Amino acid sequence: MPDSPLPWHRPQWQQLNERRAQGRFPHALLLTGPEGVGKSHFARQFAQSLLCNSPLATGPACDDCRACLLVRAGSHPDLSLVSPLEGKKSISVDQVRGVGHYLSLKSQYGRHKVVVVSPADSMNVNAANSLLKTLEEPNEGSVLILTTSRPAQLPATIRSRCQELRFGEVVQKEAAPWLKSQLEGDENPLTLLALAGGAPLKALRMADKELVSLRKDLFTGLERLAAQGADPISLANQWVKADTQRGLYWMYSWITDMVRLKATAAAPKISNEDMVQPLARLAAGASLQALLQQQERVVTVLRQEEQNLNLQLLLEDLLIEWRNCFAATKQRPFVQDDRI
Repeated sequence: MPDSPLPWHRPQWQQLNERRAQGRFPHALLLTGPEGVGKSHFARQFAQSLLCNSPLATGPACDDCRACLLVRAGSHPDLSLVSPLEGKKSISVDQVRGVGHYLSLKSQYGRHKVVVVSPADSMNVNAANSLLKTLEEPNEGSVLILTTSRPAQLPATIRSRCQELRFGEVVQKEAAPWLKSQLEGDENPLTLLALAGGAPLKALRMADKELVSLRKDLFTGLERLAAQGADPISLANQWVKADTQRGLYWMYSWITDMVRLKATAAAPKISNEDMVQPLARLAAGASLQALLQQQERVVTVLRQEEQNLNLQLLLEDLLIEWRNCFAATKQRPFVQDDRI
C-alpha cells in the first residue's frame, strides 16, 4: 500500500479540515463505505495527520517530522491500531478495555491520543458494550476512529455517538490511473476494477492473471449456456472447483449490468466496462423480467451457500434457470432427417 493519501479521498479530507477550522472536530469518527475503497488507509493517514507537527494545509501529514517517522515505523506512543489478533475473527473485550485505559493516559507528545479500530464490526458483543463506556466519557485530546463496511452490524448506541464520514463509490476516472500506476505487470485496470466491483484497493489485491482468466472462463461458460451450447451440470461442477462465491458475485454484477442495459435507452453506467458488448448481446436475448428473477436467484444462492447446503445442486438449479432465461428466444433450426 502507498503511504500517500489516495486521490479519491479529497472530499473526506476537505470535510474534516472544515470541521477542524470551525472547532467542531469530533472525538469519535465512524468511517463507512464499501470494502476496498481505503477506509482503513484513510484512518491511518488521518491519525498521522493528527499527530504530525506540521500537517499540510489540505489536511494530510507532512511525512517528514519526527512524529510522522514514528507513525510510519509503527512506534508512535500516541497511536494504537486495534484489529482482531492473529488467528482470531473478532476483537475481544480485553482489547477494547485496553483502548479505554490507553485513551485515559496523557499524550506523550502533547497533541492527541489516537486509536483506530478496524474493522469495528468485528467486535463481539461484550467488546462493543465496553467501547460504549469509552465513547460516553471521552478524555480531552483523545480521538477514536472506527472503520466498517457493515455499519448495520454495530449497535445503534455506538453509531449515534460517532460522527459518520461516508466513503461512497469511487469515480473510475480517479481510480483507473492510480491503479495503473500501482501495477507491475500489463494488467488492464478497468478489468481489475470490474473484478473488484469498482473498489481500487480490492482491485489492487486482485491483480492476479489466474483470477482474470477465471472470470473470463466463467463468463464464457454463461455465454455458451445462454446459446444452448453447454451443459449446466458440467458448468456447475467447474464453478464448484473454482472460486464459487466470487463467481456468484461476478454473475450478480453481470446480470445487474444487463438489467441496466436492457432498461435504459441512453448509455447506462455499468460496472463491467470491459464487457459492454457481450453483456449487451446477452441482454438482448432475455426479457427484463427474466433477468430480474435471475438476479434474485443469485442472491438466494449466495445466502444458501453460507449455510453449507449442497453447493453442486444449488449451482445446477441456478444455471438451468439461467439457460431457460434465453431458451424462449432461441429458435430450433430445421434439420433435414435423411431417414424420412
